[in-house]
Amino acid sequence: MPARSSHLFDLVVIGAGSAGLAAAQRAAQLGARTALIERVPAGDSGIPPGCTPNTTPGDGAAWSQRVAQCLRLSGPALRPGAWTDAVARTRAEVARLREAHLARLTAAGVQWLSAEVSLRGRGIVRLRNDAGKTVLRARQIVLDTGGRSTPLAVPGGELAGTADDVLGWDALPASLILVGGGVVAVELASTLARFGVRAVVLAREPRVLADFDSAVSEAAALALADGGVEVIVDAEVVRVERDAINGGGVAVYVSVGGQDTPRVLRAQRVLSAGGPNPDTAGLGLETAGVSLDARGRIPVDRHFRTRACGIHAIGDAGRTVQHTAVAEAQGRYVAERIFGKGAKLPDMGAVPMAVFCDPAIAAVGLTEAEARMRWPDRADIDRRPAPERIDVVVRRFVSLEQRVAGRGMESLIKLVCNARSGRVLGAHIVDNAAPEIIQALAVAVRLGVRLKHLRATIGLHPTVAQELLAV
Repeated sequence: MPARSSHLFDLVVIGAGSAGLAAAQRAAQLGARTALIERVPAGDSGIPPGCTPNTTPGDGAAWSQRVAQCLRLSGPALRPGAWTDAVARTRAEVARLREAHLARLTAAGVQWLSAEVSLRGRGIVRLRNDAGKTVLRARQIVLDTGGRSTPLAVPGGELAGTADDVLGWDALPASLILVGGGVVAVELASTLARFGVRAVVLAREPRVLADFDSAVSEAAALALADGGVEVIVDAEVVRVERDAINGGGVAVYVSVGGQDTPRVLRAQRVLSAGGPNPDTAGLGLETAGVSLDARGRIPVDRHFRTRACGIHAIGDAGRTVQHTAVAEAQGRYVAERIFGKGAKLPDMGAVPMAVFCDPAIAAVGLTEAEARMRWPDRADIDRRPAPERIDVVVRRFVSLEQRVAGRGMESLIKLVCNARSGRVLGAHIVDNAAPEIIQALAVAVRLGVRLKHLRATIGLHPTVAQELLAV
């Protein structure tokens, strides 16, 4: 066993997610002696969860489908072996990104280490890898633990995998049950259906994508059904068993709408596809005085400080929006606040969100329900009906892409506006171009764009974005 060694750093970042990478790079740029620890749990050799690995297979499936539809190719849109190719391409892209991050951080002066890691008291970080054990001492510590899908907590839940397992599959099952109705479940169901998997989505809420605008949720459910995915809402999994009828598969018992008699669904596999929870196991947070809430998240103040002196938590580790760009902004802010001057809190007023399904979904600002709750209509003193304070504009159309493909699937643009001023409070788009459009529109919403400004702007033809100016 190599001898123990000790190193002193101004900042040790634990976790190489988007937030941790940003914090380490900015701290080094500000002159701090910085180490970034890429967590490598024992026996973990799979693809790390994240936006890039989650969306890459869907991108490949989408392009293959479009070519097949537009050119009327015979046979299946996705050739045999497409999944193996998709996983290989995803692994290659993840490796490329890792090397790019490593090169950039090394150039900035960050020391990059890969190891199992745990905290051993104030400012003490213990590492263990093939080279042996190392102890680092840090004046400041930033936690970017990343997230892992939550296992299914019902009898027989050990028979279920999680969404993190999918890119480790050598072959796809013929049928699959996804437990969850949020972004992860919708994206996975949409992608795997295009690879030929018969998928069922079990949403606990009354609709899929319950955190999005109701019009978007409705459109997502229709699109999933169009792609061959069965969606069951108000569904609560009671238990999971080995399927005695279909050997090698699973039987999932589901209470639908609160009914006492569960419905039995059968498939080759079942996955827990809920949102990720912070991956804090094994870090020794209690030893360092870092507390956790009931969901395993780390409580932080507005500056991302934990209750332990000198320890911050950013990204999926803290109780904040799980969003790559938000995590990067948090990382830069924490580094600038500790080692720089004049750091400004990230502006969370207009954060764009996207669901990379088919067709894609994107949104920024308030949903209609959120806007009406914030500005409810009020009758005047004589109880006459009050003028509405919220105006909603909806545009439905079939894009050129869909027409050429012969699908005829509707796209949607919905704007939620202040009825008096016309200011756009929220925008919600369903179309494969939606994520690109919403990124630019987020700037406009943040700066107070009004409906009249959009209508007075000349559009570019033929584009989906042009429809935004015709609302």
